[in-house]
Amino acid sequence: MMENEDFMNEGMEERARYFEQQLASGESFFYDNDELGQLIDYYLDFEQIHLATKAIAFGESLYPFETNYKIKKAEVYIVQRNINDAVKLLEKYRTIEPNNGEIAKLLGDCYALTLQYKRALECYLFAYNQERDNEELLIRLARINFALGNNNKAMSYLNAFPADYTYDEVIIQDFIRLFLDYKKYDVAIDFLKKVIDENPYNYTAWYFTGLLYQKQDNNEEAINAYEFCIAIDVSNTMGHLGKGNCLLELDRCEEAIESYKLSLDKDESDAEVFCNVAECYENLKDDNAAKHYYFKSIKINPHISDAYFGLGTVYKRAQQWSEAQRYFLKAIDIDKYESLYHIELAEVYLIMGNAEQCFQHYKIAYEIDSDTVEILLDFAHAKFDLGLIEESVQLLLENLENHDEDHRMYYRIASYCFTLGHYEKAYNFLHAALDMKPEEYILLYEFAPFTENIENVSNIIDLYTK
Repeated sequence: MMENEDFMNEGMEERARYFEQQLASGESFFYDNDELGQLIDYYLDFEQIHLATKAIAFGESLYPFETNYKIKKAEVYIVQRNINDAVKLLEKYRTIEPNNGEIAKLLGDCYALTLQYKRALECYLFAYNQERDNEELLIRLARINFALGNNNKAMSYLNAFPADYTYDEVIIQDFIRLFLDYKKYDVAIDFLKKVIDENPYNYTAWYFTGLLYQKQDNNEEAINAYEFCIAIDVSNTMGHLGKGNCLLELDRCEEAIESYKLSLDKDESDAEVFCNVAECYENLKDDNAAKHYYFKSIKINPHISDAYFGLGTVYKRAQQWSEAQRYFLKAIDIDKYESLYHIELAEVYLIMGNAEQCFQHYKIAYEIDSDTVEILLDFAHAKFDLGLIEESVQLLLENLENHDEDHRMYYRIASYCFTLGHYEKAYNFLHAALDMKPEEYILLYEFAPFTENIENVSNIIDLYTK
């Protein structure tokens, strides 16, 4: 048998390779429970399910009455999202070992995944009472209580971490994932400040601080945090990438390009970075450079929809309508649920005089994103531009109920009705629009400029604005 101490000192990858060679040889060999448990955990961590299953079967052949291998089999089921079989197995062995905290914890995970939060809470509390110093259970209890709306109770579990606890990278990620899932950004920032106070050189804490500020659109603070990441480890690409994203949001495109180029790896993630660099060059009105980087992005990853969309916008600006159409269609082929892709393509079809395709893509965009009134207004104006003014009015009226608190709908209907000569209806909608937002009366003139010379219209506007 391999000495356990020697086994522990070897790299897991080498240990796994040796185990697999022994399995393949077909010869009899022996491992103790700890060794096999570490191997199974290694395979599960890297989602090498086939090898984990083989290691579990080998363990069961050596130790047929050892419950731990049944627990590991349940973990495999959970990774495979085969929750029903995992629950059946765990409940069966819970009757055999009713005080086994690990079984209770995994059952809690199963119930949490199936949104059975009260059952999950019961299981986690049982496991926690068996093992009070298990920080993973504290995070699970906090997550379930957040899900149940028990925010104060959730925080009490997070505050139960020992004052001298050392937060490693995995635990920090668990905390941040929890806070992000429940949008507890301020709590997350306070947590990370505590970690940084204890260890100012904790790269992970600084990185997530930047990410959290970025999610709150506080890009300046995010850049400061990412710069600390870079100062701690200049070769780590994530800090440069985060900083580049913030600089792009602030329209500091030349600085963003510099950060993006420092973030480049040689793996497929570079495709997204090249796409962002191209967007920076677009903002700088350097369309040749933008095209160059969009094509570089596609060369690395031919399935990156944003790069095709970016090329479509470049060709659209150049009034190369066929090329723009081709790249927008390619973007939609990859991601048909991005409403912006359909809107841009609809505009191209409008310019090309293809009314049927124009309307089809506006309709799809609005179906995807029906809360966005701008899509509906653009759709209506496309009909207006093609002389289908009555259809424009009908489209807006049919969807007015969904946007009846948006003053732009009323101004737009009024302007189209004035254009049609339907004055009574136009005045009714003008009154409604002015009652909602009188200072925006210019919207009437924007879409029906001739109304500025109608005395009655001016008098009505004066009633609301003076």
